[in-house]
Amino acid sequence: MGEIKEGQLSLDYESSRNDFLLKFNSSMFIQDLSISKYSVKDEFLSISLDSKKEEEICEFLANKVTTFQYRNQYWMNSSNLEDEILQLIETISNQLTNKGHCVFEKVYDAGKLSRLKIVIGEVKIKRNNVVQIIPDTIALKNESKNRISIPKEKCFIIDFPKSICSRKEYLNILKKMHEIDSKNPIHSFLNPSSLNKANGYDMMKHRDKLDIILKRSTKKVSWHHREQFSSKEKFSSYYSTLRSLKFRRTKIIMLNHIFDFIKLIIEDVFNETTLKISYIKTLNEIDNIILEYEKGNFTREQNLKIIKEFM
Repeated sequence: MGEIKEGQLSLDYESSRNDFLLKFNSSMFIQDLSISKYSVKDEFLSISLDSKKEEEICEFLANKVTTFQYRNQYWMNSSNLEDEILQLIETISNQLTNKGHCVFEKVYDAGKLSRLKIVIGEVKIKRNNVVQIIPDTIALKNESKNRISIPKEKCFIIDFPKSICSRKEYLNILKKMHEIDSKNPIHSFLNPSSLNKANGYDMMKHRDKLDIILKRSTKKVSWHHREQFSSKEKFSSYYSTLRSLKFRRTKIIMLNHIFDFIKLIIEDVFNETTLKISYIKTLNEIDNIILEYEKGNFTREQNLKIIKEFM
C-alpha cells in the first residue's frame, strides 16, 4: 500500500427516508431478503476465534465500527464476540439488500487504523477507487465536493453474491420493483387519475398483471412475495412452496457470503488471528430438500420443520 491517507475521506450526512407506501413491494422485498441478527438462530451458529486479542476484537467491533456507536452510547450494551458479529451481519446485510454492495472505509489516525466507517449514500465502485456521490444540496451545505474519491486499498468492499445474481442484475430488480410500485393501482384508487376513468379499466386485473411481472423479475432471487397475502388462484400451492424453499436457499447464500467478508475483515485488521464462522443449516441441506420436494417427497411436517429451522 502506498502512502496512507489520514482521517475519514467519506462524508456523513442525513439522507431522506424512503416512503414505504410508495415503495410497497420493494420495501417488503428488502425486509425479507435482509438478515436480522434475530433470524440467525443461536443453536445453529458456530463461531470460533483463534487469537490472543479476543477482547480487543470485541471492543473494536463494538466501538470502532462507527455504525454501532449509537447503540453503545445510549444503551451501553454488554457485548461479546457473537453479539458483535450478529450486529455486523445485520449491518452488512442491510447495505447489500438496499444498495447491492457494502463499503467500509478504513480510517487511519497517526498511521494506525482507528476505525471503520460505512460509506453512505450513492456509491460507485470503479477500478481503483470508490466514489461517493454527494447530493448537490448536501455538498453545498458541507462545503464538500459532489464526488469524493476513496482509494480501493483504503476500503473493505463486499458485492452482492454472484451465485445469486450480479450486482447490476440485482439493482435492475430493485429498479423494476420501484417502477411497478409507482404504478400500483391502489395509489391510483386513493388518488384518482385519468386511468380510473378509462372505459373497461379494472383495478384488480391491473394489480394481478403487475404481480405476474414481479414474479418474473424476482426469479433469480426466488422471492416468495409473501404469498399468503396474494390471490391463491393465480399461482399453485406447489409453485408458491417451491419459491419459498428457494428463497431460503438465497438467504443461506447471503449469510455464507457475509461470513466470508467478516472473516476477511477480522483477519486483515488483526494479525495472527483466525476466525471461523459457520451455520449448521447448510446450502447442501436446503438443496437436498428442494430436490426431494420436486420429486414429491415432502410432508406438511417437513415444511413446518423447515419454517422453524431455516431463516
